[in-house]
Amino acid sequence: MDLPGPVESGRNFRLLSEEELPQLLDFLNGYLPESLKFHQTVLTYMKNKVWEFNFYVANDWPEVPVCLHFPGMTLSPHGLLYESFGVYCPTDKLEHLTLLREEDILIDWSRPLYINFIHCDIADELFRLYNDVGAIDRVLGDVWAYRNFEEDDSGDGSSFVAAQEDSLEPQPGKGDGDDVQVLPLNAEHAEGIHELYPANDMECHELFLRLIRILPAGGVFVNNILAAWMIQSYYGAMFSMQTKPEFRRKGYGTRLARFLTKVVSERGYIPFVVIRPENEASQSLYKKLGFHKLYQTVRATMIPYGWEEEEEEEEEENKLEQVQKETDCEKFENIVRKLRLEERVLDALVTDNDEQTVVPTAGQTDDDDNDPTILETSDSPKGEDDDEILDGENGYGKCHDDALEPIEENIDQEDVEKVDCDSG
Repeated sequence: MDLPGPVESGRNFRLLSEEELPQLLDFLNGYLPESLKFHQTVLTYMKNKVWEFNFYVANDWPEVPVCLHFPGMTLSPHGLLYESFGVYCPTDKLEHLTLLREEDILIDWSRPLYINFIHCDIADELFRLYNDVGAIDRVLGDVWAYRNFEEDDSGDGSSFVAAQEDSLEPQPGKGDGDDVQVLPLNAEHAEGIHELYPANDMECHELFLRLIRILPAGGVFVNNILAAWMIQSYYGAMFSMQTKPEFRRKGYGTRLARFLTKVVSERGYIPFVVIRPENEASQSLYKKLGFHKLYQTVRATMIPYGWEEEEEEEEEENKLEQVQKETDCEKFENIVRKLRLEERVLDALVTDNDEQTVVPTAGQTDDDDNDPTILETSDSPKGEDDDEILDGENGYGKCHDDALEPIEENIDQEDVEKVDCDSG
């Protein structure tokens, strides 16, 4: 099932129009912080539209509070619109996820599927429903946000951000006398950043170009050399923080995180990051900046049982088909070469047969320099035997067959002696 483009509806879900997205955002706002990733994805799409997403809700939404977005990431192994997705459902209403498992128009459960950062409780229920279908490969991450949702009742985090703006001012880095600046990134940095991004098999190079052009993206430059960088993603998170090895332990990461957190907040987003549970250094850094751990999220690949064998068989069939095509091409080329060779032989024979015949005029010798009278073979009187040119054992006509016979069989000894006498 390879759908060529967005479809208006599946079995259990319908596509939202652009005009309906504010309603979806309000719905998700009521379930913060557990809806944070999906909420910020919708908000980023509405404000900046870095990437083209399609948002779906259950047919009976909002009574049935399940929503999806396709694709779930910007790069997938087969490049199909519906092979990756994001999903949100309130964690106290997970029974509605059976609608997702029953969806057979938007989602092809017979193929590998890719899920990009969903709430761990939603993931667990979805995986339980998938157990009879295939195996699951998962990566865990903890969501840390620059907002205390228990203390802030403003609804958008503005009061919490305003109260801590002073703590976000970039602090001097330890540059050892170097010229250190925090500056916006530009397009020339996209390729190198994408190459070093750990999940560059799930997000494409084109995305990084757009993120740098449209959303907050900062870098620490030491003597005009890019030393560290961080970008806001299409799902709202500040991600891809990297520091080159030779510039580590100088405070550049902290300085950059402060800068980007402030810019993201000023643009109306809730700053958050996804940190691996084992990455204690990053956890410590963001704690110092005022971030709080909210929940665990899951990125997963779901592969149907037996898919690898089917894929290998398909690849083998493709290889055999390719070999057959190459063999057929070689055969065709050989046939063409033979035809061209025969055509050249035929042209040579016709040229020999059509050579101009020189007839000396009366009293002219072979040594005379006067112009001879030239007769074309086609102008010569036609004899009864001329019709025989249409026949011949070799398919070229009888005259051609005769021409192909050995010369010694066509000339007897008396003719040879006559020619010798005339030429003397």
